[in-house]
This record gives sequence, structure tokens and C-alpha cells, in this order.
Amino acid sequence: MRNGAPGRPRQSQDRRGPGYHAAMTTTTPSLSDRRWLILLSSVFSFFAIGATFFVVPPLIPELVSRFGLSNFKVGLLMGAISVPAVFLAIVVGLAVDRLAPRRVGVLSLAVMFIGSVTFATAPSFGLLLAGRLLFGIGGLVVNLLLARLLTEAFSGRELALAMGVFMATYPASMITVYSFHPVLIDLMGWRNELLLLAALVGLAIPLFLVAVGRSCQPEDEIDRPRISFSVPPSLAALALTWMLFFAVHSSVLTFAPGWAGGGATALLIVTLVMWVAMIGSPLVGTLIDRTSRPTRWVLGGLGIQGATLVGTATGVLSPTPAMFGVGLAAALVPTAVYALPGLLVEPRRVGFAFGFITMFSNLGTIVGPATVGALIDRAMGWPFVWGSLAAVAFVATAISTGVRVKA
Repeated sequence: MRNGAPGRPRQSQDRRGPGYHAAMTTTTPSLSDRRWLILLSSVFSFFAIGATFFVVPPLIPELVSRFGLSNFKVGLLMGAISVPAVFLAIVVGLAVDRLAPRRVGVLSLAVMFIGSVTFATAPSFGLLLAGRLLFGIGGLVVNLLLARLLTEAFSGRELALAMGVFMATYPASMITVYSFHPVLIDLMGWRNELLLLAALVGLAIPLFLVAVGRSCQPEDEIDRPRISFSVPPSLAALALTWMLFFAVHSSVLTFAPGWAGGGATALLIVTLVMWVAMIGSPLVGTLIDRTSRPTRWVLGGLGIQGATLVGTATGVLSPTPAMFGVGLAAALVPTAVYALPGLLVEPRRVGFAFGFITMFSNLGTIVGPATVGALIDRAMGWPFVWGSLAAVAFVATAISTGVRVKA
């Protein structure tokens, strides 16, 4: 990719050290000029991804009634979106580095739209599953492409803030779906609710085109980097850290309602995690931009996660403060992690870096809850469960010390 003039870092960012600027000084001027439009498009698209992911749990009664689904099949529908990321994330990351962003963005959003409509209109479980898998493939490409574009557009300035806003969209989508689902299903029925989500995906396509404008080179003008699967030690450490964080985080979100007593009150308490993450992520991003390297914030967030789970295991923390602590970690760690790939690899390999860590995070999301569920089935008790998760969080904290930004 042709590089324009290096972005001029603001004076307040000099405190972050030479590694921050050395890794993030190449940016396309037109992308930088349109960075807020690109962020708006990214937020809109990521909201559609999150809303479509989280819409399954509220729809379980309708899906079971209409299709006679078992809990196992409902679980398959919930997890189907994440499956492509486990097998395709690295390949997609390499493609994002090499292909024209405008074309890739439009095609992947179109695949998401087709998957959404398929899921909304499916007459059978097979087509329901196919729709979720299609959406997952398109969503994976969109997620990695947007992460790459944000890294390039905000290169050298306000990168962590942009990633904080971007990451806050995911919990915001869950809160929105859970809040408006009862109204929408009474007003228009569950299929039309799903078609409304599909319409959001459709609207993301023209917004994406407006956001990127003509700032991205046509495919025949791209200087494609040589394909390389080499993984720097710091990127490997980041991927392992990200995997263990998600193993713990997804396990807590899955089983905390049962630990908190079940029912509407327990669900309300658990949504506190999302509220704290949604509000805190942009604030954390601003602090990362103004104070220090993202690695320190990853370390701090993992420490908070581990300490919170120790307090939960020992009975010191009740459900409300425990979920606040988990939410605080969810604001700190993802924002800082998404600010790091552009600092660990050369600009032309940012897509690969995001693909690599995304593969590991989805592995954690799959393996974590399954393992914790097995512990609960064996009646190990909540103190043992939370203590085990705390141990994993502290292992992740230790591994995160191996993430070093180049000077």
C-alpha cells in the first residue's frame, strides 16, 4: 500500500515512548482526514454484528416453540457466528492486508446481509444455522477490516480512544437488544424483529462507502506484502493473553446469573458488566492515549479481573460489586488489546495480527464456558469455580508481561 506523509503526533503523546510512534507513523492522509467517518461506520457495523449475536437468547422461547429445538441446537445457533473465526481468522487477516478495502468491505457486509435475511426467514433449523454461519463469515471479515482501517486512520493519534469507542459498541448492542426485544416482539413479531436487524446491516453498506470514500487504493494499485505467517513473540503473548481473558470473561457472563440466584434480578445484575464496559471503554481509551503504553492497561485490567474473582470465591464480594469489577476489566483489557497490534507488527501486517489474536479469543470463548460447565456439572462448588477462573486470570496477567512494544 502506498504510504502518504507520516502523521504528526501531538505533543501530549510523546510520553508514550518512541515505540508508540515508531510503529504507527505511516498513514494514508485521506484516511486520516476521514477518520471520524470511518469510526462512525465501524461503530454502526459492529453494533449490527453484536445485536445479531445477542438476539438469540431472548428468542429462545420462540425458536423452541416454532422449530422444536433442543438446548444443544440453541447453543449451536448461539455459537455458530464464532465458528468461522476459529478456522478462518488468520486467512481473512492476510486477505485484509492484501485486498482493496472498499471491495472487501462491501462484499463482506453483503454476506452479512444475506445471512441475516436467511436467518430471519428460515423455515428449518438447517437454514437457521446456515444463516448464522454466513453472517459469521461476513462479520469476521468486517471486524478485521474495520480494525485495520481504524488502526491506519488513527495512526499516531487518538488510536486508543477510537478503539475504546469501537469496543464499547458491543456491550451497547447487548443492552439495546435486551431492552427493546419485549417491545419489538409484541409490536412486529420475532421474524420482523430479525428483518429489522438485517436492515441495519443493509444500511451499513452505503455508510461504509461514504466513510472510506476514494481514500483507499483500487486493487490494481496496491503494493501487496509478501505472505508471511511469522509471529513475533509479543504478538504470541498478546494472543494467549486475549484467549485466557475471553475464556474467563465469557464463562462469567454465562454462569454468573445462576450463581446470583437466577431470575430477572440476577440478569439485571449481570448486565452491569455491559454497562460498565460500555461507559468505561471510551474513557479508558482517552487515558491510554494521554498517559502510557497500552500494555500497562492490559496488565491492570487482568489484575482487576483476577482480584475480583478471588473476592467472589472467598465470599468477600456480593454479585453487584463482583459484576462491577468484571465490567471494569472488560473496559480496560479489550480497549488496550485492540490498540496494540499496530504497535507490534509493521503496518502491512496489521490485518494478519488482528486475525491471529481473533482466532485465539474465539478459542477462549468456546473452551472457557464448556470447561466451567463441566466443573459445575461435577458439583465442584462456586468457590472452586471462581477460584479456578481467578487462577486463569493471573496466568494471563503473567503472560501479558511478555507483550513488549518495540522502541
